[in-house]
Amino acid sequence: MRTAYEEKRIPLQIRRLMLFSEICRRAKKYPDEVVHLAGYSKVAFNIVYSKKDKKYTAFGGVFKYAHIRQEVIEQGVDKLPHDELVMCALTVKRQAFTKASRTPLGLLIGWNKQVKNKSFKCIKDNMDTFFKVNDELEMDYPPHKFYERLVASAYLPLWDDNQT
Repeated sequence: MRTAYEEKRIPLQIRRLMLFSEICRRAKKYPDEVVHLAGYSKVAFNIVYSKKDKKYTAFGGVFKYAHIRQEVIEQGVDKLPHDELVMCALTVKRQAFTKASRTPLGLLIGWNKQVKNKSFKCIKDNMDTFFKVNDELEMDYPPHKFYERLVASAYLPLWDDNQT
């Protein structure tokens, strides 16, 4: 990824447009596939180009918290390789953050509407879309605080600096 995205002197909206332009070029090369910029962005941000409609859609991640066993089963994370029961879990659900658009600018406008004044949590490295919550988390990491928050990446200028 180019360092211009991280350059603080460039206004945030211009950096976002640069990001959308580059990922739209990549998505057009691989139609109907999920495209992301880097390993650390695949949970937080990706784009799909529909060859049939000739439109782009931007997807973002939202944390989903399963606090009872039945919700864990519904999310499909109740069976682990080492046969330990999962009683509660935190997953990331991918959802469309924009309507289908023909241009990166249209995506940017839709993206700004979606993420404006929303709470988010930042991930700094590549992470799996699932991690257990049972007893192995520290006290400063309560899973319910992640519920319904957007999944942000520390390396992308896609979220404003007003994290709550």
